[in-house]
Amino acid sequence: MKQPRGFKGVYLILILLCAVMGCKKDNNPGNSSASKGTLALKSGNSQSGVYGRDLTDSIIVKVTPAAGLALNKYVIKFNMAQGNGQIENILSQFYNGTIGPDGLVRIKWRLGCDNPSQKLVIYLYNSSLINLNTGVATAGPDDSVTVSATGTKPTGWARACGCGTPTYNAKIATFDKKTLYMANNGLYSSADGGINWYKVTNAPNWSSITDVQFNSKGWMYILTNTGVYYTQDQQNWIAINNGILYPGSPTMFMVTDNVLMVSFYSDGPYLSTNNGGFWQKLLVGYGSQRYYLAKQAPNGSIYLFNDWTNFLTSANNGQTWQLISTTGQTVNYAAYDLQIAPDSSIYIGSDNATIANFSPARNQWTYKSYYQYNASTQAVNNIQFYNNKVYFLVNTSPNAGVYNGTVNNYTKINTGFTATISYYFVKPDGTFILGSGDGFYYHN
Repeated sequence: MKQPRGFKGVYLILILLCAVMGCKKDNNPGNSSASKGTLALKSGNSQSGVYGRDLTDSIIVKVTPAAGLALNKYVIKFNMAQGNGQIENILSQFYNGTIGPDGLVRIKWRLGCDNPSQKLVIYLYNSSLINLNTGVATAGPDDSVTVSATGTKPTGWARACGCGTPTYNAKIATFDKKTLYMANNGLYSSADGGINWYKVTNAPNWSSITDVQFNSKGWMYILTNTGVYYTQDQQNWIAINNGILYPGSPTMFMVTDNVLMVSFYSDGPYLSTNNGGFWQKLLVGYGSQRYYLAKQAPNGSIYLFNDWTNFLTSANNGQTWQLISTTGQTVNYAAYDLQIAPDSSIYIGSDNATIANFSPARNQWTYKSYYQYNASTQAVNNIQFYNNKVYFLVNTSPNAGVYNGTVNNYTKINTGFTATISYYFVKPDGTFILGSGDGFYYHN
């Protein structure tokens, strides 16, 4: 095609202007590689380790900031691309760790328990593009690296994966004796006996869940800082809080087929006889506004404690209450647990490492203390029943651990677990899940 007159002259002028002015293609400078930081893997790749344990060596990556940006303008996120491991013992995928003055970040990787081949992707984000409270990013990362590791199954006691460390009110429950559910500042489930735990992500107010219970139909109930919810199918959740005035900081929760009870630190207790359709606030009296440890006996009587360690019972769904006499030996200082055995006798754990049994039919108490002086509070709690025996946990004693037996004939169980036990659960097969300061454990 014939070019217009003067075209070549204009073209040459443009070339000369670009040469003088340094023209370049506009490639959106805000997103160009020149404006992004980079992430380089320095060491820690291709290690081998044991499920549930930290790799021997830290993963070390180096951050190189973009021109004009300081190292403290970057944060790290990660994704477990394969395996259900953890970084720095946190369950979140957001890690706002320290970047050293040399740009190095050292990260401990705890291997998951569900796959021998595990992969971790580490991302570098400009902090201006990420919410430092939630870890939610508004744009993509500047850079990323992938790290691989190989895991092997452990022997003996091994740390479970996916559920974090026990809180003071951690609880495990099951209905079908196959799937376990754990309330531990969140709701988790395990289908393999407590080895791998996964978040029940559709549960409401997830991070504030403090209790999980079932009725005889298999309906699941959870207690949160905003009230009570239940589901019949583990999929659709229903709030049942009509009548509750000030939910928050729950202190007690009881689920039976015909009665629900709940209480909060400054409000309660409440009782419902129509599955939470309406809650009636009870007037218990005895100078207290805080109530704990409610349980219903097979004959319908309800038992609970208040914060003055008054042991109370009601035979008419909480309309009137009577005081059951205790002594400093039967319930020492404070009650930490109350459970009703299959034979309708009541077991109470309290201070001074005391386990007591009360028979309502005979109005008779028996008790035994396992106290050994060490200047620490020695509580008995975590009372459970299995195979015609009562189990309980003695805490912070020189001879602390899980005990079992029958009335006043208890012995400490040799679990073979050497760390401090803060929680335990007797599984349907009679084996244990143990909680300790650094996680939950199963025996492999």
